Amino acid sequence: MRVLVLAAVALLLVGCGAAHTVTQKVVTRTTFRVATAAPTLRVGVVGNIAVHVPGAKVEHGSLAKVAGDPLVLVRAGTTAATNLPAVARANPGTHYALVGASAAKLRLPNVVGLVIGDDAAAQLEGAVAGLVAQGEGVPAPRVGFVGVANTPLSFSFGTGVHSQTPEALVLRAWTSNAPAACKEAALTLLARGAVAIAAPGGTCGAAAVSGAHEQNAVALRITDFELLSVPAAEIVRDAVGGVFHGGEDLVFGPSSGAIGVGVLDERISQANVLRARTIAGRLASGLALAG
Repeated sequence: MRVLVLAAVALLLVGCGAAHTVTQKVVTRTTFRVATAAPTLRVGVVGNIAVHVPGAKVEHGSLAKVAGDPLVLVRAGTTAATNLPAVARANPGTHYALVGASAAKLRLPNVVGLVIGDDAAAQLEGAVAGLVAQGEGVPAPRVGFVGVANTPLSFSFGTGVHSQTPEALVLRAWTSNAPAACKEAALTLLARGAVAIAAPGGTCGAAAVSGAHEQNAVALRITDFELLSVPAAEIVRDAVGGVFHGGEDLVFGPSSGAIGVGVLDERISQANVLRARTIAGRLASGLALAG
């Protein structure tokens, strides 16, 4: 019995000792800081224009669909561009950019024109036509230019051609902007021996290209060398920063990167496409065209 009592006392003493033991728990607190998303600017885009700018949420659609966005880009030469003045007047709180053409004649405070220098683009177009002619391996290859009579573009085109192939002959067919007339002019130049046809943009250019392709000939449009995504991105970046333009034209030249080689006729060899990109790089650097 005495042994049992001593054992019980020993257990009580152990229990009392355990009661004085303090167990500390270390609690790690993690603070999460949730970044507040920066407000995004809604940008409506009408027409085939690629725009990727941080801080902008781009929405492609019809002019009627995006007319209420803070900034709307409209590609020149489209039906929407024709309707732009009326829409801009009806939505004075929205800023519009006519991409690829002048808006000076509209005289609207909420419309800006994004203009690409046609002169340099025509020179680059001519240089590519000259490369095509050079590959013909004949003493005096011929290239054709379709356009309105005696415009500066036709002479810039000739300068580009002769920078690559001095012996080439530049044939010119003056026409109105009517698609049927432009196509007929292209076919006439091909019948005179042109190995490549150069044309303006818009419906006239599309018709001239159609005529050339029917004869399996190379066709170029000045819009092939106007990279509209460059001025479009510039105007969107300004708007994201709180700067909106209107009532003026912004002109983009070779140094801006807006003049370059886009998607060219598949009949042009890859070697000539690479040479064309090199020529575009020279223009962007402010250097003269060279063969």
